[in-house]
Amino acid sequence: MGFRKKFTIQRTSGGEYDDNGVWQRGETEEIEIMASVQPVSLDEYNQVFPQGIRTVNAVKIYTDTRLYPEKQGTPAQNADVLLYMDRRYKIITCHAYQSGVISHYKAYAQEVDTCDA
Repeated sequence: MGFRKKFTIQRTSGGEYDDNGVWQRGETEEIEIMASVQPVSLDEYNQVFPQGIRTVNAVKIYTDTRLYPEKQGTPAQNADVLLYMDRRYKIITCHAYQSGVISHYKAYAQEVDTCDA
């Protein structure tokens, strides 16, 4: 798709507890993706995000790369983080549209503080 640009995603592997019971965060790698990043409409915002976080900036992302939201359990998955306009956006959802015509992923992300991601 001609409207996509290069963006950086930070992907952190799941962490683990060390021998002293202290949580050790996993390794973070940066990957580059081609994507179209767009603002979220008010209707989308109301459907995707819980009421308590509706004051947070959000974007939608169209890409050929699967992006990962946070997943609890075993194995745990840390959410991917999009670096966009000098801000960090944590992936909330990612849906596959793999029809064979124009296959892609559509993800939603919300802005997070550096210490939250």
